[in-house]
Amino acid sequence: MTWNRAQKAGQLVSSTLLGMLLCAAGGAQAQMYKFHQADVGVAAAGQFTTSITSQTNGSAGEPLTQESTTDSPGVLFTVRDHPVSWAGVELNYQYTKLSERFRSPVGGFGPVFLPTSFHEASAAYLFHVNLHVVKPYVGIGGGAIDFVPTTEGANQWRGTGLFDTGVDLQTHSSLGFRFGGRGLFYRAPNFYNSTLASSRWVATEEPYGGVYVKF
Repeated sequence: MTWNRAQKAGQLVSSTLLGMLLCAAGGAQAQMYKFHQADVGVAAAGQFTTSITSQTNGSAGEPLTQESTTDSPGVLFTVRDHPVSWAGVELNYQYTKLSERFRSPVGGFGPVFLPTSFHEASAAYLFHVNLHVVKPYVGIGGGAIDFVPTTEGANQWRGTGLFDTGVDLQTHSSLGFRFGGRGLFYRAPNFYNSTLASSRWVATEEPYGGVYVKF
């Protein structure tokens, strides 16, 4: 069962990256779409998850499980295109390994740590200002997150909102440096186990830094 989950995670990564490559190849070879100052980037990202809302009791008055997420490093892949001078679009894939921590507020169980692989696929509209070497930007979009337990249990998808802001530092070559921060907003996973349901909406803050190459 663990091998099957690893296969699914690998297939998700491969499909995401393959889709990005096919978009680039399709635009360049079939000329169905012409890229404008496009780039491919990779960055190291930190992941810090905090609760937006934390309900003490459910709709029937029952106590809800307390849930938290470990702070973890991750890697972020991005493809961007800029059809106009002040706006663009981006496609993202992020991978992180973390642990979800569950504890019963009434002493029924806990703490329980569930090691999890975090796969994010998202897209966003970008708005930026060209200041020669420096290009500040803001992005708004959304996507989906696949939470895949690395021990036991089924994976679970969650929809997510995305807010992205940062700055590009362009060198005299096609290489550039990118620094920024992202915010993801989604409902905490329960892995289809009502005992683990926290009914929380959480925010994940992700400072990142990396490089990109224009093509």
